[in-house]
Amino acid sequence: MTDEELRRLKRADLLELLVTQGKEKEALQEKLRQAEETLAGRRIQLDEAGNIAEAALRMNGVFEAAQAASAQYLETIRIMSQETESRCARMEEVSRTRAEKLEAEAEARARALETETTARCQALEAETKAKCDQMVAQAEAETREFWDMVSQRLENFYNEHAGLRELLALDKLNGAAHESDHE
Repeated sequence: MTDEELRRLKRADLLELLVTQGKEKEALQEKLRQAEETLAGRRIQLDEAGNIAEAALRMNGVFEAAQAASAQYLETIRIMSQETESRCARMEEVSRTRAEKLEAEAEARARALETETTARCQALEAETKAKCDQMVAQAEAETREFWDMVSQRLENFYNEHAGLRELLALDKLNGAAHESDHE
């Protein structure tokens, strides 16, 4: 199986592959057990044959097969472990990249909202200031109008009561005379 094919496998497929490898390991262990039984049987044959050199030559093939099977199994496990580590590192890098992208997007959205809020606040502030200026101008106009009306009424009252004017003029003269006496 190529690296590309292994990369495309899902976690479940990888676990299934590991289970398959485990079954193969068990099968190899069973073969090793059988080989050991065969070896035990050959030991008996060796005892019966009495020729150690001949038995060793016959057993050599069994040991070589068991050694090759276990070496192959260990190499398969090592390769699968490296591939799994490599896949995990790639997945971690993809996750890190996604997280950085999401963080950048969130910061951009926050800045946009801040800018929008600032603009809204400034617009509301300008609108409120305009309303306040309008209300002040209206109050000043109403105050001037009120004072103009009061002044007009006082003037009319003063004009209608000429005698009062003369009386006030006399008070002014008396007040001035009083002031000169006190000096």
